[in-house]
Amino acid sequence: MDNEAAFNRIDARLDRIEKLTRKTYRQTMPEMPWFFAAIAGVAVVSLGYVAYPQLPTEIKDAIEPRVDVAQNKFYSIGQAFADYTGNVDRSYTLPSGTLTLVGLSPLQSCRWRSALLARESSGNYQHTGNQYGYFAGYAFGAEALAIVGLVKQSAFDDAPRHVKRGTDQTAFLNNPNNWQLRGGKPAFLHDNLLQDRAVSVLANTNIADGFKSRVLLESQQEKIAGFAAAAHLKGLTAAISWYARGKDSHDANGTNTSDYAAMGEASINKRSNLCAENTRQVPSWLKWLEVKN
Repeated sequence: MDNEAAFNRIDARLDRIEKLTRKTYRQTMPEMPWFFAAIAGVAVVSLGYVAYPQLPTEIKDAIEPRVDVAQNKFYSIGQAFADYTGNVDRSYTLPSGTLTLVGLSPLQSCRWRSALLARESSGNYQHTGNQYGYFAGYAFGAEALAIVGLVKQSAFDDAPRHVKRGTDQTAFLNNPNNWQLRGGKPAFLHDNLLQDRAVSVLANTNIADGFKSRVLLESQQEKIAGFAAAAHLKGLTAAISWYARGKDSHDANGTNTSDYAAMGEASINKRSNLCAENTRQVPSWLKWLEVKN
């Protein structure tokens, strides 16, 4: 009997607490909507982190790009606060030439392009394309060509899903009506300088977004080169995910974003026969005296 009376008292107190909580919520909600919105946001994010790993693979693959974008946005917001409190300058100087990458010298930019050209097509500017339709020296796709203005943006926007996803772009790129460039794909294939300029414009577009997302600093030249290479392989979101959160990804061929990032970072310190620089060999016993350009 004593136990039953004790339980009844506990239930009565819990009911009173619940009523007081509801009353407090009704009174404070109109005064502090931002506070309750923040609580709801934290609850949704927490639930997402708990529920996301349990989802079927097909669903996770479908929503992963959106999840990555959201997580990158959270990173940028947090980094913006850190930059403000630490007085970090994320500004950058625009390059003077069409072949120079933001944050890099003309020689470093040339070395970066040379490394990417070798990786993508073994140096063959006239590479006709792989099974997905990526072609030319730097393995351009429809989206990249639309970004740099050589393919009509309206044509790309109206293209089938497999073109936008980059899984089958050959027919789309073979159609001269989809190009801004007179002569279309054949003209682009046989213009090495235009390809160099196009890949530089694309890289600078991605680098600018890297600064905006607060993952790059102008003084970090190797990181800038790595970021541009990673974005060239898998896109801007994947490059930000790697450099902001260490989240790796891979393309349809199984090549990791981190591999291209490492290649890009190393490229600016490696001499290239395609760049106007002194390639004289230094004797091994004088290697420690060699000064890199």
